[in-house]
Amino acid sequence: MENLATLNISPLVAREKYREYQKHQHWSAPVDLEIQHAYQRIAQGRTVIKALESIKLAGLNAQRLPKLAIVRADMKLCQFTGVSNGSGYFMDPNARRATWPSREGWENRNRVFRFSAGTFPNVDTGWKHEALVPIIPIDKRPKRGLQNYHILWEAEWTRSVPVDPILIRRFGKGDLWLVCAAWNLTEVERAALSARV
Repeated sequence: MENLATLNISPLVAREKYREYQKHQHWSAPVDLEIQHAYQRIAQGRTVIKALESIKLAGLNAQRLPKLAIVRADMKLCQFTGVSNGSGYFMDPNARRATWPSREGWENRNRVFRFSAGTFPNVDTGWKHEALVPIIPIDKRPKRGLQNYHILWEAEWTRSVPVDPILIRRFGKGDLWLVCAAWNLTEVERAALSARV
């Protein structure tokens, strides 16, 4: 996948910053722990990206829908809804059927990510744009806690099979994500996934 908003910090600088945060742990707040963990992973040579920023930077495709999509790794479908003010959100279309007494409860449970006004200028505001969520090959799949991971991929809003996803895990609540795995779906995996259409 191209054009990801990757944090380009050298491992040596990241190691120094990590040690500074380690020294002052007793004064740390939750955001400091997120930063510390990100520096630690970069120091280890791992890739940390800004996934939400990557979606914004990728923009819209020819159908005026986001080029990139993001959902929890345990979902099978992704639905995108665009709003006339340029905002939009990704959600699990299957969970939408289970409504809650209050609209706020429904929104918090079923929306995966909401983007603010102006993020997607000229977005298609039609309803039910759905994309298949790529499967994670067995050798790259987390052994447990799949709901704690997310998949970022180039969405095919025609419900055709995607090609090159990445598995990511978020550090806290910010836009810091550890890249856990990247792969291209094989022809066999794509054929198995096409049965879901």
